[in-house]
Amino acid sequence: MKLHFARPILAAALALPLTLNALELTPRQMGNITLSTATVAPREAAATLTVNGTLRADQQRLFSVAPVVDGLVTELKVVAQTRVRKGQVLARLRSTTLGQAQTDYLEALALNEVAQADYLRIKALSDEGVVATSRLLAAESKYKMADAVLDQRYRELTLAGMNEAQIARLAQYPDDIAGYVLLSPADGMLLEVAIETGQMLAAGERAFRIADLSEVWADVQIPVARIGDVALGSQARIRVAAYPQQRFGGHLETLAGEVEVSSQTLSGRVVIDNKQGRLRPGMYVQAELTGIARSGLMVPASALFRRGNDSYVFVVKGPRQFAPVKVTTGRPTGGWVRIDTGLKVGDEVVSSGVAELKSHWQYQGDE
Repeated sequence: MKLHFARPILAAALALPLTLNALELTPRQMGNITLSTATVAPREAAATLTVNGTLRADQQRLFSVAPVVDGLVTELKVVAQTRVRKGQVLARLRSTTLGQAQTDYLEALALNEVAQADYLRIKALSDEGVVATSRLLAAESKYKMADAVLDQRYRELTLAGMNEAQIARLAQYPDDIAGYVLLSPADGMLLEVAIETGQMLAAGERAFRIADLSEVWADVQIPVARIGDVALGSQARIRVAAYPQQRFGGHLETLAGEVEVSSQTLSGRVVIDNKQGRLRPGMYVQAELTGIARSGLMVPASALFRRGNDSYVFVVKGPRQFAPVKVTTGRPTGGWVRIDTGLKVGDEVVSSGVAELKSHWQYQGDE
């Protein structure tokens, strides 16, 4: 219920006492104030907590690209701070170590083919009774040994970073050895290029750093006093200075295991959807976390006022009659306050204009 009147005139002398603790306004006083009321009812409300943070790349979506074997950079194909696609060639290299492994594989492949052909020829003759069994067994043993050596050489190439298709191509084009490429493992932003043409790279030395920024993290600090208001999975609305009118959605994924002593805050990590690519690591953000929902008898937080150390609300007793009632409350939650004692379901309380009523009440002489 809303009552709309003109600006308040504090004519407290005209206030007539209803009871010892109650207030009755005259028609003139009611005409000079604006009051809104709310009905006490069970309600579920969730607190909101606004915290600051800093964006960084999702650690699970960061990639370092390094050669598996040493090599000389013969061609650099990309530059830093550009977007790359999964499978895109980043650089070409040549490696004597890889070349030797490829040569060994091609030799083992040739010997295996010879041993296989010899075994099949002798087996056919053995089936016709032309050659002795001992000769067939010897040919079979030689073929199995050649097959085992080929398998070992194949594994050495896979350990050197070659995949099945590349090894098959090597067998078709045996003159193309010692050269290899570094490929992007994912779509993303090329954050760092640590090499240049003509540079010798050791095995495992980082050449590129790539970040898939379709999701980013925000590191936030939650005050110890508000830890109880949030939980893992709490929804978050993110705001950045670069796009003040836009809100980015996310959720609270982790909370630290210990409190930062000096600041008395707990670190949290918010995961944010960034498929549009507008957010960048290093940006400052403001995160509004939706807290744990709590239920109970609720009144608007604006309905409460203080008298000493106690909390009160004005309960509507009649058209111009208001009784200040002492209440005990829980923590404010999303603009609402849980009432533990003092009110019952259906009570009507003043939710705006409380300050004017309190002034009338004070001038009436109750305080």
